[in-house]
Amino acid sequence: MPAPSGNHRSMLGVFASRRQFLITTAASAVSLPMVAVAAQSERESQNPNQMKAKQRMNRITTKDGLGSRLSELGIVLPAPPTPLGAYVEASDTGNLLFLSGTLPVVNRKLAIAGRLGENLSVKEGQEAARIASLNALAAAKEHLGDLDRLKKLVKLTVLIATTEQFADHAAVADGASNLFVQIFGPEAGHVRLVYGVQSLPVGAPVIVDTVFEIGPRAARSPDSKGAA
Repeated sequence: MPAPSGNHRSMLGVFASRRQFLITTAASAVSLPMVAVAAQSERESQNPNQMKAKQRMNRITTKDGLGSRLSELGIVLPAPPTPLGAYVEASDTGNLLFLSGTLPVVNRKLAIAGRLGENLSVKEGQEAARIASLNALAAAKEHLGDLDRLKKLVKLTVLIATTEQFADHAAVADGASNLFVQIFGPEAGHVRLVYGVQSLPVGAPVIVDTVFEIGPRAARSPDSKGAA
């Protein structure tokens, strides 16, 4: 094989230099975002407020009981709702607790009234769903006597009073779902059904219907069994 000429060697040198340049440039392009991510992580780790928030959420999601999590989140439950007819607010069987539909009531009065798509915004609907969900927890506490028996939300149904043209039902129902995820944690999960209706009792914009998984009753001590 004939030896490469001077011009040929020169062209090979140019190609090699260009190839090395492209490799170096590509490596730099990949490393710059990684450096930026690392720097951001370092800044976050040095931010005391963010560190405290993460530590707080870690405490909240431990299995210390629902009562403790509500306290950590600063959530205060309203007075338990009362039936509007000949029914009970809660009934349990096996490891399931079924609740009657709850309304966005505060101090025995509707906190939010109206119809979505007519005189209420999606944000107001979300707040109504959140308040109704707090009432569901209050009803569960009244029935069980101890919120720590609540293990998870199994199913959530949200009825929404809407106009015919309204279509943001899912966004409104997130006001309830987000509260339960905040309390029970995203890993617990729940199934959901949402639909719109023409009207709801007493002019309420939403009704929240819940089914919870519950744990067994706490065992009574020997002393309490012998008490008169």
